[in-house]
Amino acid sequence: MDEADDNKPEQIHIAFTGISSERIVNYVTPSPTLQPETVVVYGTTPDKLNSKATGESFVFGTGGHNFTIHNVKLTGLKPDTRYYYQVGVPDNGTSEVMSFFTKDGDLVFAVYGDMGFTNAVSLNRLIQEVNNGGYDAVIHVGDMAYDMYEKDGTTGDDFVRSIQPIATKVPYMVLPGNHEKKDNFTHYLHRFSNMELGVGQTSGSGTSLWWSLDIGLIHFVGFDSEVYYYYPDKGQIQRQLNWLEVDLIKANQNRDKTPWIVSLAHKAWFMEKTNFSVFGPLLHKYGVDLHLCGHAHNYQRLYPTYNGSVDKPTDNHVYVNPKFKTVIVAGSAGSHEKLSNWTRAPDRLSAKYIYDYGYGHLQAINRTHLYWTWENTHENVRPVMQDYLWIVQEHHGMRDLYEEQNQVPKELDDLKKDIQI
Repeated sequence: MDEADDNKPEQIHIAFTGISSERIVNYVTPSPTLQPETVVVYGTTPDKLNSKATGESFVFGTGGHNFTIHNVKLTGLKPDTRYYYQVGVPDNGTSEVMSFFTKDGDLVFAVYGDMGFTNAVSLNRLIQEVNNGGYDAVIHVGDMAYDMYEKDGTTGDDFVRSIQPIATKVPYMVLPGNHEKKDNFTHYLHRFSNMELGVGQTSGSGTSLWWSLDIGLIHFVGFDSEVYYYYPDKGQIQRQLNWLEVDLIKANQNRDKTPWIVSLAHKAWFMEKTNFSVFGPLLHKYGVDLHLCGHAHNYQRLYPTYNGSVDKPTDNHVYVNPKFKTVIVAGSAGSHEKLSNWTRAPDRLSAKYIYDYGYGHLQAINRTHLYWTWENTHENVRPVMQDYLWIVQEHHGMRDLYEEQNQVPKELDDLKKDIQI
């Protein structure tokens, strides 16, 4: 058999770039020696793929398992349009014809962390729901495959193949978790290099480790909560903090257009091997409404809280003009580590705790109403909504850094000096 016969594109996934008229496609061809042209053909009908985009490729691998990764940016896409596309070139092999929809407006986001290749309990439900149009994009807040480097990197291959039925239909946005740390996060950085070439460029971060983008009424800002413990280059800490503050300043200047600010990371402030002594004041000061994360293999929803103060609502499912950001943990999509009861927020801060597999949905209904739901996906249980939350905010904007008790926390500059870099 000719080598090209075994070199068809696989592990295909798309992502937002931060520009509404673009998507960026990432795919793999298994051979490290055959390096075919990086091509995506596309159009608005499946039998007329008249547009062609080309990109770049590079060889990647660890432990003797090497392959070629391709990235192609599609530009000039029209809103509310279904595009059909095919990756690869005929003399090397092409994918089947796939499609995605460029929804214009307020999207529904499927949100979860901590989904591996083994025991990926939520995967079948995610595939079923995306086929039914139940959500418009995925946000995976770290810990993928468990782990991508395992078995000479073939676990990473298996994982990206497993999410392909989702990630070829809707943008699959990712952030790193502690399970991506091996060899300075190299598998994450290369396998999801479309993040760096997309939102990494448009947000000014220059990396896939932290990024931001505006979608509808939401400004998403994703940061790397693992930076304190897993990087040999401690200057990375300050680079991220500098970028994060500039990004949040710009986001507040743009709140007439994108009133909601949602932060994303693998961890929250009460979890181990991270440091929110600077993240926390930044997110509070610049009026972040909601922080979504994973890491703990359970579901948790906190009351709005900051520095020990709690803004407890009269209705457990409706937070009206909360003074502080809300933290939600959605870290039980399913992995071989299964569920866990560790890493729980203090009881007095907890509005809801669920020990089950599942994932969440997020949607900005309008300028004042943000809606969140969480459904279980246990294999032996019919999926059902087990939690929901309305955040009603009529006064978007920056907050005072002072605590409720009028105690002044350290100023931001002083906090930065505390970090040894």
